[in-house]
Amino acid sequence: MARLISLLCILLSLVACTQNSVKTVQVTLDKQVEADTYYAEAQCDKAVPLYKSLSIAMPKDTKSLLRIGNCYARAEDFMPAQEAYQQALIRDSGFVKAWYNLAYVRAQLLASTVTEMYKHTDPTSPEAEKIRNLTVQVLAPFEIKLDSASEVQE
Repeated sequence: MARLISLLCILLSLVACTQNSVKTVQVTLDKQVEADTYYAEAQCDKAVPLYKSLSIAMPKDTKSLLRIGNCYARAEDFMPAQEAYQQALIRDSGFVKAWYNLAYVRAQLLASTVTEMYKHTDPTSPEAEKIRNLTVQVLAPFEIKLDSASEVQE
């Protein structure tokens, strides 16, 4: 009789665990749908916290990290975007979209850096011509003219 009671207790515990697991999965799926909806509506302020929660709940998830990075990149907040893409790549080093977006973000940071360097370089300094040439080369793919870059940034 004691064995039967023990067996029933174990069985009830397993049923309770299974029900909790099902609830956890359902909550995660609901959160995913909600985050994706906000993302599709460009409501990143609402989507990012949900994606952060999902990325913690699902340690293999890379999509949430990609979307977090995309939200930050859209807002031109490139440092946290870069971090999110790097985290996605830690989880999956072959994740091409994360590599592409990381390269894009780093290119934006480089363009910003050389533009600032150009703006703060004394035009009469011996390095001025080298800096101008470097800046022109870096900005060429962005179709940003050096004079307009310095005007826009000021």
